[in-house]
Amino acid sequence: MYIAIEGIDTAGKSTQIELLKNEFNDFLFIKEPGFTPLGAKLRDIIFKDDISKKSELFLFLADRAETVEKVIKPNINKNIITDRSVISGIAYAMEFFEFNMLVNLNKFATNSIFPQKVIILKLDKETLIKRLSNKTHDNIEKRGIDYLLNIQDNMIEVCNRLEIPYILLDASNSIEEVNFRIKKVISVAVN
Repeated sequence: MYIAIEGIDTAGKSTQIELLKNEFNDFLFIKEPGFTPLGAKLRDIIFKDDISKKSELFLFLADRAETVEKVIKPNINKNIITDRSVISGIAYAMEFFEFNMLVNLNKFATNSIFPQKVIILKLDKETLIKRLSNKTHDNIEKRGIDYLLNIQDNMIEVCNRLEIPYILLDASNSIEEVNFRIKKVISVAVN
């Protein structure tokens, strides 16, 4: 089972992934962007350099293609949990590019290997504002609160339009509560 954990910046994906690694130690855990050696270089460019939206799109696609080819395809029969996926890739890019073109580019980059189940950690505006105030912003976060909330809605739309099963979890709950719910979803999905 290939499961994606999605959510906008500060939703708690990284925290939850670290907790899940202790619980599901026979799963393969990956992330986008930056899981492969090439991906790590691309991640630095994406988040630190001032690049065009089109260049950003192609760098994310290059990272995704490398991850699928080198990591996901060879392990497709295992349980895989990814911190971000094609879902957020399309969701972020939808703000600047046409949906069907993005789907086709991502199908090409991934050999049409998309997550089979998506868990979206959803934040309300107040929690997002509070969490963003406690950190330094990267190039994506600098686009603002409304931009990030639109991306969150886009993630749901992408799952609906691609007909990928998903579940929404309230990311403003305690870390323990969110973790409990995620573990429940994963246990049901893989059994």
